[in-house]
Amino acid sequence: MLKIGEFSKLTNVPIRTLRYYDEIDLFKPAEIDLFTDYRYYNENQIEDLELINKLKSVGFTLDEIKENWNNFTDELMEEKKKELMQKLENVNQSIKEIDKLRSTLANGKFTKGKSIKNEKIKTLF
Repeated sequence: MLKIGEFSKLTNVPIRTLRYYDEIDLFKPAEIDLFTDYRYYNENQIEDLELINKLKSVGFTLDEIKENWNNFTDELMEEKKKELMQKLENVNQSIKEIDKLRSTLANGKFTKGKSIKNEKIKTLF
């Protein structure tokens, strides 16, 4: 059994995070000493904590991880993938907009006359 500090160092997860995960019932210690309230973890819990970190890194919230811990489905993973692909599309669109804005920069200021409004007005006449 590892004390919370030892487990924290071994997994590179802060003690505060481990306590929070315990508080929200996401990741519980293997044992809590009734007299000292020390939290103890088993080495075999490392894989679960690593999985939590991997799921977080791909966009799952702690609530989603907790709610689906014993019921992750291919459909759920596909849904998260679609969500990430939409975010990627949004980022790509923002990058294009930045490039458009950069093209209107001159001496630290944006030049006028290249707006969408002006293009629409020209087509009306």
